[in-house]
Amino acid sequence: MKGEPMIYSVTLNPSIDFIVRVKDFQLGETNRAYEDNFFAGGKGIMVSKLLKNVKTDCVNLGFLGGFTGTFIEQNLKKLNILSDFVTVNENTRVNVKLKTETETEINCQGPKISENEKEEFLDKIRKIKSDDFVILSGSVPSNLGNDFYITIIEILNKNGANFTLDSSGETFSKSLKYKPFLIKPNKDELKEYAKREFKNNQEIIDYVRENLVDKAEHVIISLGGEGALYIDKNFSFFAQPLRVKENVVNTVGAGDSVVAGFISCILKHNEVEKAFRFAVACGTATSFSEDIGELNFIEEIYNRLVIEKENYGN
Repeated sequence: MKGEPMIYSVTLNPSIDFIVRVKDFQLGETNRAYEDNFFAGGKGIMVSKLLKNVKTDCVNLGFLGGFTGTFIEQNLKKLNILSDFVTVNENTRVNVKLKTETETEINCQGPKISENEKEEFLDKIRKIKSDDFVILSGSVPSNLGNDFYITIIEILNKNGANFTLDSSGETFSKSLKYKPFLIKPNKDELKEYAKREFKNNQEIIDYVRENLVDKAEHVIISLGGEGALYIDKNFSFFAQPLRVKENVVNTVGAGDSVVAGFISCILKHNEVEKAFRFAVACGTATSFSEDIGELNFIEEIYNRLVIEKENYGN
């Protein structure tokens, strides 16, 4: 890539994540929280927070509105994270994460986006230059339709900008036509795409080598608590799972941290194994943190990870 690319993180449907911790939650009763916190949320915002923690600049794009949108904008400013959101008429959503014996989430729909607001956003996308990098992730406001990501990708493709899309289903399938820089389906999303079960990692590797490595520059398969795979035509890496604390603290943002960590490291060093190790360290650090993994914790995990390489030849 030429020069220093600018990284943009797109969050079309941001949220305030209201995290409530309750002991012995009882359905239908009055429950009292022993702790509650508000965080700026949405997958793209999680990406930008991780990038900030690893000293990589990023500009947030998307839609914000109302007092909830103001909270998010102020929160990002406090973190010194750049943003260029389109202001919309309706309130940005609040998502509730109930942390008790079983974790429960209530994700709200978010605002309706007007035609003028949509065009203002797409104008920002049209100004993104060749060799800049765009990370697309998260849900789409309902009235924009499922193909809105593809509309964005078509503009980026025309401009020669690199992109990664963290999505699933039909949107994921359609995006492959434009050769994303990185795809990161988890095991369930891969099963959905392939319409088949996988008995072990070797079956995953064989399928991805045959069907996906030619459709994206880089492929990471998240295996949840069983580790992660990076798969190329000629080799694969397997990151063994690493338990750094007794229990996973936070599943929100772990996948976003993997994407952000890989992009940050590959753009700085252009070394696949290093970038994959760093990506897994970022995802692991976030899963054992209250919010997004901090750099010193990421570096500690990075040095402890065990990465196995297997070569396949031509």
